[in-house]
Amino acid sequence: MQVVIMDVPSVPVSKGTALGHDVRFHYEQKNGTLILKWHEGEDHIPDSQVVGITQNPQRTGKSEVQSQLILRVIPSPSSSELNKSTFALRTLPVTSLPQDYLERHMVTSTPEHLLVTPNGDGSPNLHVIVSIRSGIGEAQQYFNDVLSEALAAIDLDRNAYNVHLTESDKSVVEITEKIILPRANQGIEQTIVLLSGDGGIVDIVNVLLSASQSDKYVKPTIGLICMGTGNALANSVGLNRDATRGLSSIFRGSPLNIPTFTVRFSSGSVFLTDEGRRTESLPLQSGCGIVHGVVVCSWALHASLVADSDTAEYRKFGAQRFQMAAKELMAPEDGSAPHVYNGKITLYKADEKGQEFSEEIPDTKTSYIVATMVSNFEENLRISPASTPLDGQLRVLRFGDIPGADVMRLIGMALRGGGHEKDDMAQYAAINGLRIQFEESDSRWRRVCVDGKIIRVEEGGWMEVRRSHKDVVNLVV
Repeated sequence: MQVVIMDVPSVPVSKGTALGHDVRFHYEQKNGTLILKWHEGEDHIPDSQVVGITQNPQRTGKSEVQSQLILRVIPSPSSSELNKSTFALRTLPVTSLPQDYLERHMVTSTPEHLLVTPNGDGSPNLHVIVSIRSGIGEAQQYFNDVLSEALAAIDLDRNAYNVHLTESDKSVVEITEKIILPRANQGIEQTIVLLSGDGGIVDIVNVLLSASQSDKYVKPTIGLICMGTGNALANSVGLNRDATRGLSSIFRGSPLNIPTFTVRFSSGSVFLTDEGRRTESLPLQSGCGIVHGVVVCSWALHASLVADSDTAEYRKFGAQRFQMAAKELMAPEDGSAPHVYNGKITLYKADEKGQEFSEEIPDTKTSYIVATMVSNFEENLRISPASTPLDGQLRVLRFGDIPGADVMRLIGMALRGGGHEKDDMAQYAAINGLRIQFEESDSRWRRVCVDGKIIRVEEGGWMEVRRSHKDVVNLVV
């Protein structure tokens, strides 16, 4: 028998120090892991925990040795609350790291978007908004134990930024109206580090798009720390791909424009708040209700499950609440079949020359429909596989009058990465917009979801969603 001996490429080893002790570093790029070998054993630092590497002047005797500081976020399950995590920032002083590891994680200087010039009176234009009740309530602890410490590591102490703790679901709107918008219109550069879910960004976008912009208007920049339930935008652009919840992108990313869409509603439409017990008026424009979004506008099953699961009891379960609500909608307690929603749907598309045309869907019965500009609604729920980060293209996914088992089968395919969009029971296409004329007598089936906000349309009412071409804010990615 012939034995073939193959050369196996070795992982480069570099000698350095960590915590003042001699170590050998191995960086396994394929696995994304830095291995530190000590006399006592070895430690592993996964890339997914690394915020960045900063310079760390360290005095050794009479000489000054230039070393680095590895900043990493360590998440751990909460000992007291279901589905909740606690976070800690760990710093490790090191020297002589492998070059490829440095190139991947090095923060050579404080990012420009965090170095916004303060006002003449010294008040900062770097804002940190902590959405206390986002998701399952992890934002406050993350700010206290991770974000503030990480900012201090790049020489941004508490005097360098304003901290805004939300007190209600109106707080982000009020901060944007009173501070962010007026300064943007004065031509003042601002950055907002937002510890929130998609809802926080949507609140900011709605205020900025609903107001007039001056000739001096400067788009604020948002650095998002993912603290929501679904985190659709963050999952779609890659902010939530690691354990830092987006902090690594704030340290090592760059600002890009966030594309938006606008939804117009018939005049009798209202917001549903307080778990559906209260209503609020929509902002009006030319007699129509106006709501802006960045993630999704939906009706039918998707809107119903978001609305039904938006309660204090459901929110304890994090992203699982959506699946729980979906199962109840698809298998009603009385044993009846799941509801099929009635309404006339018109799609607005563009031909090869870019000319718009309308296409009315002949079937008025719909099980599921979303118009979205993102790929993922949750980390593993890839609802629009053709969407790429911040591409600004609206796409529609619709299931008609099909059995509940097939609806769940298609959603299951989306949870496994896709394929549902090619199924014969699904309709999936790029669109300029869509319009729905509702034909439901029960108000429960006339609820629309725009980025987690629930709008109830009046009987006989309508809604229309279009891509907005007025860009007002950037996102660090």
